[in-house]
This record gives sequence, structure tokens and C-alpha cells, in this order.
Amino acid sequence: MAVHLKPEETRGYHSPESLGLVYCSAERVEIAGTELLKSGDEELCLVCIAGKAFYQCGGESGEAVLCDMLYVPVRSDIILSGNGAVFMRFGAPCSRQYQFKHISFSEVNGDSRHKVYGKAENGTLRDVWNFIDEKFGSGRFLTGICFGRDGGWTAWPPHEHGAEREEVYVYFNMGESFGIQCVYNDLDQAEAHVVREGHLIAIPEGYHPNCGCPCGGIRYVYCMVSVKEGDRDFMNLRTQKIYGDRLE
Repeated sequence: MAVHLKPEETRGYHSPESLGLVYCSAERVEIAGTELLKSGDEELCLVCIAGKAFYQCGGESGEAVLCDMLYVPVRSDIILSGNGAVFMRFGAPCSRQYQFKHISFSEVNGDSRHKVYGKAENGTLRDVWNFIDEKFGSGRFLTGICFGRDGGWTAWPPHEHGAEREEVYVYFNMGESFGIQCVYNDLDQAEAHVVREGHLIAIPEGYHPNCGCPCGGIRYVYCMVSVKEGDRDFMNLRTQKIYGDRLE
């Protein structure tokens, strides 16, 4: 059901089809000098998962650091320059040209886009930063970052939204820690993937809870891409009722 790639396997452009998806493409971009990225017919979300780099896109320029995101509209070029930075590039087909935006982690962390879900007593407490939410100008993206607690679960209760949105997780800032990513429609046929720094999991459908090991929480970028352009409702999903009836 899910496609699991290690960091070295995510270099180079991965089409939606190669990820087992229909709409979302992905690529690990390692900056060593200058990189030119062209969006073409895709809107792009670039996420800094290591280091920092300078960017130029149209008349905009600046520096993106760890956990920052860059939204790049269709038919646009962006230049990234630096040494040692790593970005995840996500793409999705889009018929409209929206506005370029540098979305800094510090900005999102300081307002209502930073959410805390779960409960400490059952090991589900986690922080979620919604960088590209329903209010943001985008055709298909809902993207953000989730940090779980040491040994804790996230994406809980298990939920799925395959009819509305496919999703890609990229795990980062985890050090030597590891996590377990589950994907299933039926628990009797569940997949369980050991994920570490830089790994990617593409999820076309199914429930997808995960947990970190006791020496560190699971941490990842999530990129959801809508099946129908313009239909971007974060809470349009179905939980596994035996574990809970809503995200909290």
C-alpha cells in the first residue's frame, strides 16, 4: 500500500506514479552551491529539513532555515544557494497561479497555526504546525510539521482521507532516533515501517498512525495533496471509531 524510500532513494524527481500516488511528486534537494528549480505546471512546497540556504524567486529573496517552507507558484523559477542545506520538494498540479511565500517556522510557531493535540497520560501529546492551511493561497496543498513526544504516538486516533487527499511524510530532525509508521485499511493486514532521519513514506489511502522510540519523538513533514483542486478541508477525514471519533 505505502511506498517507503530511504534518503538516498529520494534524490531526483519522483513522479506521483513512482510514489504510488496520483497527484503528489517529491524530491530531496541537497544544496551544494546553486540549484535552480522550475515549477512548470506544478505548485511547489519546499521544506528546509537541514541547514539553511538563500533563495531568489521573482522579486523575492531571503534566507530559509530549518523548518521553514517556501511556496512556489506554477510557472516560476526559484534559485537556492548555500552549502549543506537539504530541502524536500513537493509538487502538485495546479491550474491557478498563486503568490510566492516564505513561511517561517518562527512565524507559525507564534500564532494559532501552532496546535497541540493529544494527551500526555495516553502518550499521544504532540505539536502540529500548519504552515499551508485552508486560508493559504494554494490549489491542492495542506502542509505542516508534527513533533511527537519521546516514545509517543501521533496521527492519533488513526484516521484516513484517501478519497479526499493523498499524503507524504518525510521524517527529519530525529538524530539517531527511529519511529514506526503503520499504514492499513485492515489491521489484520497492516504494514509497519521502521523510519529514520530522511526517510519518506507515501500514503495513497488508509489509516496511518505512528510512534517514536523512547530516546526521541517521531518528527516529520506532512504534505497532503487534494484529489479535487480547491477542496482543502483539513478535518474532512474518518477516524477508526474503536480508538476515537475525532482528532484531539
